[in-house]
Amino acid sequence: MKTILRLAAMNLRSLPARWSASLVLVISLAGVVGVMVSVLAMAAGFQKVFADSARPDRVVILRSGARSENESQITRDEADTLVALPGLALLPGGGPLASAELYYGSALSRKGSGEEGGVTIRGVGPQAFAVRPEVKIIAGRLFTPGLREVIVGAAAQRGFAGLELGGTVALSNVAWTVVGVFETGGDLHETEIWTDLATAQSAFQRENVNTITARLASIAAFAAYKDAVTTNPALDHEVLHERDFYALQTETTSGVIRVFGYTIAGIMALGALFSAVNTLFSAVRARQVEIATLRALGFGAAPVLCSVLIEALVLALFGASLGGLAAYLLFDGFSASTIGGDFSSDVMFQFRVTPRLLLQGVLWATAVGLLGGVPPAVRAARLPVADALCAHK
Repeated sequence: MKTILRLAAMNLRSLPARWSASLVLVISLAGVVGVMVSVLAMAAGFQKVFADSARPDRVVILRSGARSENESQITRDEADTLVALPGLALLPGGGPLASAELYYGSALSRKGSGEEGGVTIRGVGPQAFAVRPEVKIIAGRLFTPGLREVIVGAAAQRGFAGLELGGTVALSNVAWTVVGVFETGGDLHETEIWTDLATAQSAFQRENVNTITARLASIAAFAAYKDAVTTNPALDHEVLHERDFYALQTETTSGVIRVFGYTIAGIMALGALFSAVNTLFSAVRARQVEIATLRALGFGAAPVLCSVLIEALVLALFGASLGGLAAYLLFDGFSASTIGGDFSSDVMFQFRVTPRLLLQGVLWATAVGLLGGVPPAVRAARLPVADALCAHK
């Protein structure tokens, strides 16, 4: 081991003499890591918005076969039956802690670009705020039932034009007054606009609701409540843990983002692999007399091979560090928006460069560096002593 480390130290000390070739490899790997981490940070931020919306004691009830709120329909009679089944938490007055909700998509102009974007209008009853205690009014007041008033999420207000407190906004050609702004800790609902359920049903000519969000009496009550729903012959509905429901919403979009990220990173990694091979072959050629001399002095082939691989590893780690640092400084916390899981509304989120993504980038760079280092390392280990010395003369 000491022999390997001595040889590796000699290799690394000679890097300044080969800085231009080494820099090509470092920049190539930094690009691979930077691009991959940045794109995957988009997927991580998108998923976090949905994940932060979920609580373990909350469930979402929707029509069987529906994959999103937009695809689901629940009649008034079905809603009354669903919230009356055992297993749900109760309000202090004895009613079920459940919120039947209308989901409606509309279009607004995005701030800055002026382009149209989708926004979710959610019709809710008074129980919605007990079901979701994280909803906090931070400016203005709550909407008045029966009036065309809305409260807007802070993220929606930042992203869309015309949602100033006290102003009037046209949603699907219906004028509404913005009377309040709310926060939910940065989750999905902060990108939405909320109003009274009955008023929304009247304005948008909808008799049914789309989903019901409810709190369980306990986390353990999920199985019993789900059985009560699925075994009732009058019902054709599905009960999902809230986290599972939101995972379903992000499945397609986050999957596409990941495939894109890995594809681009893979193409760049292939280029970096060739760069690593060329760089380290050049290093071996430049040091072939030195390597031959070391072999003549009794150093074995294995220490020479390992020393070249260590050089490749060091360059890979340096490139990965630069790429990861660039991705973190440029993109961590960067605000963006994309189409939501149901493809009808914008979801605003922030890129998240997590330690896990940075580690993933390091592993990719390490793999590329080591793979690129194997052929030159083998070449160095097999270098004939006499031929190398004669070639030098």
